[in-house]
Amino acid sequence: MTFVPPPLPLPVKCVQKPRLSTDPHNRIEPNPLCPPVLASECITKWLTPYGIAKLNSLVLKFPVDIIICHHLCLINSIPPSMLSNYSASLLCLNKFCDDYSVPKNDRMPASEAILSLFIATRGAGSVSKGAMRSWLDDIHMWHEINNAPWNGSRILKRVIKGAAKFTLPHSIQPKYDPITIEHLHSLRHNLDLSNSFDIAIFALACVAFWCCCR
Repeated sequence: MTFVPPPLPLPVKCVQKPRLSTDPHNRIEPNPLCPPVLASECITKWLTPYGIAKLNSLVLKFPVDIIICHHLCLINSIPPSMLSNYSASLLCLNKFCDDYSVPKNDRMPASEAILSLFIATRGAGSVSKGAMRSWLDDIHMWHEINNAPWNGSRILKRVIKGAAKFTLPHSIQPKYDPITIEHLHSLRHNLDLSNSFDIAIFALACVAFWCCCR
């Protein structure tokens, strides 16, 4: 009889679960519109009364499948690797609104006053100018996903500019010198390529270097 190998067991898929911060200051109030989901799903599954009203108005005019297709096209425009980054900005904004009892109807579209107060309160003296702009880019995208107008204008730009001057000097790190081909030559000269561990080190260094160049 010929030997029939047993089928290989299928890999067990790890079901990811949302994790809540251990710091209560980083948690938002229980909100059915902002359920606990994975970080990469916040921008699509965190809703607002405005966004729901917009969807309801579209349903009266267009078939549901067209609306879903339009929504998927919007989501696909965002690189998957960046989806999880948006959750931190949305969490900061909603936490700010919770702390100051901002009504849910006023969180989207957020007025320029709310956006400016958010940056002045959470950004000034805490993060860099680039981080504040990144927060607003993420919140802006959340507005676009929900078909909400964006109210950031001249006042918000001035607040960002002024808040950046409160940034502590030690919070901004200088850029490191670039890695050059001479560094690879030096590494190669000081490794023993007859040793498997040294070979692995040099291979990883080469892959990292040339991938960055590419």
